[in-house]
Amino acid sequence: MKFFTETTNKLVTAHQHLQLQVRALLEELEQKNRELESVNSELAHRIRETEQVREFLDRVIDSMHTGLVAIDVDGYVTRINEAARVLLGWEDQSPSQFEELVANQSQRILPAVSDWDQAPRSGETRLRKRHGDTLLVRYTAVPIAPSGGEQTVQRGTLFVFEDLSRLRLLEEKVRRASRLTALGELAAGVAHEMRNPLATMRGFLQLLPSEYEDPGFREECSTRLIREIDRLARLTESLLELARPVRPDDYETDLKALVEEVLNEQQEALQVEDIRLEIHLMQIPPLPLDRDRIKQVLLNLIINARQAMAPGGKLEVTLEPRPEAWGAEDQLTLLAVLSVRDNGKGIESHHLDQIFDPFFTTRDEGTGLGLALCYRIIEEHGGVIRVESTPGKGSAFTLYFPIRCEE
Repeated sequence: MKFFTETTNKLVTAHQHLQLQVRALLEELEQKNRELESVNSELAHRIRETEQVREFLDRVIDSMHTGLVAIDVDGYVTRINEAARVLLGWEDQSPSQFEELVANQSQRILPAVSDWDQAPRSGETRLRKRHGDTLLVRYTAVPIAPSGGEQTVQRGTLFVFEDLSRLRLLEEKVRRASRLTALGELAAGVAHEMRNPLATMRGFLQLLPSEYEDPGFREECSTRLIREIDRLARLTESLLELARPVRPDDYETDLKALVEEVLNEQQEALQVEDIRLEIHLMQIPPLPLDRDRIKQVLLNLIINARQAMAPGGKLEVTLEPRPEAWGAEDQLTLLAVLSVRDNGKGIESHHLDQIFDPFFTTRDEGTGLGLALCYRIIEEHGGVIRVESTPGKGSAFTLYFPIRCEE
């Protein structure tokens, strides 16, 4: 009996302990369930937020006016926005690989897969539309860096582009309008320059019947008529020079020797006007220049500088090779830099923008075509002419020509 009682008590105690453990486990399970529900709720909330962000980004991407194509490391298109679809004719489906969109397969557009930290690649190219046409675009290809700071390879590329065809049409319209405007200004300038000598000639011819017996009138009439005819001839010759196409000669020109030749020809005129000449000329590799036309430019610049100075002035001519940013891409290029600097009266700041316009001149005897012709000759040679001036201190005209480096 005693053994039975002890056993029963042990069973009761064990049962009670088991109930306590079950109750504790149930409470723990309930707590875990509450925590899980909380985690699930938070996860669902984050998923909803992520979906909202993704939907927002999709709307932003599809509302862009520029095309966007996402490409993975294998060249497959993973995303293409609405603008890209419309521009390239893929409204109802997506291209499989990016190479389907590239018109020039030899042109490297996308950064290499290993260049995850490379700067974006930009430029202009032609993309192939779905139905065979091509589209001129300006693009930027941006590598997608690895996540988590992994120093491995990129995860893909974002290719963003904009249509240049409309821009090119607008640019052509602007150029055409500019040409028409320039033609109108040129016609107005020609009319103005011709009106004065023609009016003078008309006046003398009208007086000729009544004043012919006067020897002084006949002498003045012949002198003035010849002078005005010469003026019209110079104007006509300048207009022909301005209209004549500039074709650089095939042979190479020694620019240093050409500058020395021009300065030697002007030496006497400079000495007569007591103008001091300073020359600093470095040797430049031969350049593909039309020798006669460049000489014409140099003569014009030196004569203008001479006329802008009072006796005792200083004319400085320098020539040197200099690396500078050049072209639309601002690429560092070795240039031949030729500068003609005087310490004369200078040019007013409000005239600097007009200095190369046809028929613009501040001198009564000038036609205003000299600097316009200089600008055109330098431009046709692939060079640039720039002017800097300070009223009362002088002016500097600088010519820039790219030097072809031998490989």
